[in-house]
Amino acid sequence: MTAAEGPAQRSAATNGQTHRPHTVLVLGGGGMKGFAHIGVIRALERLGIEVDEVVGTSMGAVMGAALAAGMNSSEIEEITGEISIKSYFKVNLLKFLIRGYKHASIYKGKAFQEFLQKHLPQKSFAELEKPFTCNALSLNNGTLRYFGRHESEPVAVADAVYSSSCLPGVFEPIEIDGDHYIDGGMTESLSLRIARIRRPDLIIAVDLSIREHHQDIPYRESLPHILFQAYGIMGDALNELSLHRYHGPDVALMKPKVAHIGILDEVDLQEIIRLGEREALEVLTTHRLTRHLCQPDLVNEISRSIRTTRDFVELDVDMNTCTHCGICAETCPTAGFVAVPTGSVVAKIHNHECARDMACERLCPEKAITLRNL
Repeated sequence: MTAAEGPAQRSAATNGQTHRPHTVLVLGGGGMKGFAHIGVIRALERLGIEVDEVVGTSMGAVMGAALAAGMNSSEIEEITGEISIKSYFKVNLLKFLIRGYKHASIYKGKAFQEFLQKHLPQKSFAELEKPFTCNALSLNNGTLRYFGRHESEPVAVADAVYSSSCLPGVFEPIEIDGDHYIDGGMTESLSLRIARIRRPDLIIAVDLSIREHHQDIPYRESLPHILFQAYGIMGDALNELSLHRYHGPDVALMKPKVAHIGILDEVDLQEIIRLGEREALEVLTTHRLTRHLCQPDLVNEISRSIRTTRDFVELDVDMNTCTHCGICAETCPTAGFVAVPTGSVVAKIHNHECARDMACERLCPEKAITLRNL
């Protein structure tokens, strides 16, 4: 079965039985938050949901490439346990002393690159067990390149994944085909666009980009803090545009509760994996697109601890605070709010089409909107 086949062909009955949906797993970027992807992969294994193709960005590319290479969640956990902030994020002090601002990055990327080469030795994407795509942004012409879109292209998987994970100013870009690439999350942290090109029946997407908007993050007078805060804010805005355009009724979208974790924070690996697994188990066993694919005994077990299904978002507006400015109605791509002569009101208390980017809540000038059941 090829990616070029459409949903109708893949869903056709054979010998009286219907094929399972051709599924693409999309893993978003998020620095150290990306360890939550291991938990998501573990949940997919437990539930018996098979993935046919993988798309990844930044740390999602690291985890996605490992999955596409044939590793299970335990094996991915074992190798990623090697990733240490102290080992992989050593300041380029000597080069800064010599070259100052002319140097390309704050941290050395060599150790991280060697880690990828060790665990992802494939010389081309065709050597992977599953089709895999990751995105990186060209510094030469400002366009996104989707490595792996053509499996035969002669690019080492480790080099492509490093480029997709190369946060500007953090790691040094490497040269590929005469170009230099940086983190694909700079313009597309959750690559639903390339997933759609594969024409799947089902897209399971894991978004790590949403941050906590109900409390301010204290300002710290340091270059890494300023850079990472800027990246996070920019990522929210770009993610909003992407979700508004490419989210649809064939997407099961989950957002592990990792907003409290910074891009380069030291993390409790077991805890962040647990958060990813828990989110995936709740969403996949209750979402209308995936619950019928799960092992029935696990669905019954998990349902005991879940009060409501996770395939809708509840829209809540404090009418004592709301000034009826209309921004929510203009922002929401699914008509969750509607403009009326007296202002904007909630049109869908339970919005099954919500893109879950939290744009309406984030952009409300009066902070009157709260989204629940995310």
